[in-house]
Amino acid sequence: MAAKSAISGEYIIQKEDSGSIVVYRIYDNTKGALREVAEEKNFQYDPNWTTRQFGNKVCKEFGDGKEAIVGCYNIRVQESGSIEVFRTYDNTKAALREIAGNVGFEFDPNWNTQQFGSKLIDFVNSK
Repeated sequence: MAAKSAISGEYIIQKEDSGSIVVYRIYDNTKGALREVAEEKNFQYDPNWTTRQFGNKVCKEFGDGKEAIVGCYNIRVQESGSIEVFRTYDNTKAALREIAGNVGFEFDPNWNTQQFGSKLIDFVNSK
């Protein structure tokens, strides 16, 4: 469960009850995210595929047809048929730096991930 969280653009920053920080990215450009997945796995795709076709093929190739986890990416076919892609980050601090740069948050490079994430959540929520 999240002790606190913030949304900044495509990113969700969560501070878990344990104090750990998790960053998710929910892509606005789903097809672009699917291209990232395909490139990571050397999966050949047709640039003319629709987002739904592309997502379904990725889920069939790397998952159970409805969902696939490819590295840090989670691809899901919704009941409506639309495709959702979100990503977690192995390097949470790098993701926090990226978000901080996007929102103009100045941080101390000596902060640990928990300090950085907590302060960034507060900053984003205060805007």
